[in-house]
Amino acid sequence: MQHYPVYENPYVKVNINSNTVLKLYRFAVGNPEVARYVSTLSPPSTKLEAYFKIFKISYEVVPVTNTDEAPRHKVPYILAGDVKLTDSDLIINYLKRTQINPDAKLTSAQLALGHLVQRTLEDHLYWIVVYYEFYDQNGWDFLLRASVGDPSVLPPPVIAAFDEVRADRAKRCYDQGIARYTPSEILEKACKDLQAISEILGDHKYLLGTDHPTSFDAVLVGMTLAIFQARDMHPEITDFARKNPNLSRYMHRMLGTYFPELELAFLPA
Repeated sequence: MQHYPVYENPYVKVNINSNTVLKLYRFAVGNPEVARYVSTLSPPSTKLEAYFKIFKISYEVVPVTNTDEAPRHKVPYILAGDVKLTDSDLIINYLKRTQINPDAKLTSAQLALGHLVQRTLEDHLYWIVVYYEFYDQNGWDFLLRASVGDPSVLPPPVIAAFDEVRADRAKRCYDQGIARYTPSEILEKACKDLQAISEILGDHKYLLGTDHPTSFDAVLVGMTLAIFQARDMHPEITDFARKNPNLSRYMHRMLGTYFPELELAFLPA
């Protein structure tokens, strides 16, 4: 069996102080029309950026077009000084350990519930988003337009490179299993995830019923922002999400508060 090298985050080399501005490396949206509503179509990148915004961590975005220089060859990753840290969850956990921990006052039950919500979003709903980005034809067409504008003007080698990336991600969707379901079954799965989170949210201001946001609010906002804002990628899922009363009100308020640079694409139900 082939073994692959694993990048280990060098936490001991990181020195973050009040003057540190973290550099957030993530994909950008090249189409100005789409960029009015989403700054990236990578949910983990949006999650990390939401954490920075909600908890007032200084950062600047460094757009990337590929993952050749990325630890573990994926985004997001950050540069703290000259040290690279990768994986949105590991970065957030490191910041919670070494900076202010917004989850410090959560009960063990709240932490467990937040963990379950996070796993639902990151290990299940995420793959549905990936399916629409790379496997579904309409979703892929939207992703390509969002990335480059008019793909018809691209030279053949660039188109071939995009097709290669798509084939790789589509295979991952099939290997993971989500692409083995019918479109209606995938839609049902996504709606069940969103409805379950809506039930947990209830009439709370923040996900876990706290008086202030926690890291799990950053997870919820980041992992679903494109679902609410980029309807052309997955219209049926977006319509379900936008029609969900408490979840749409929550997202409308959170985006208006923490992502004021984005134009809201929906009204709360």
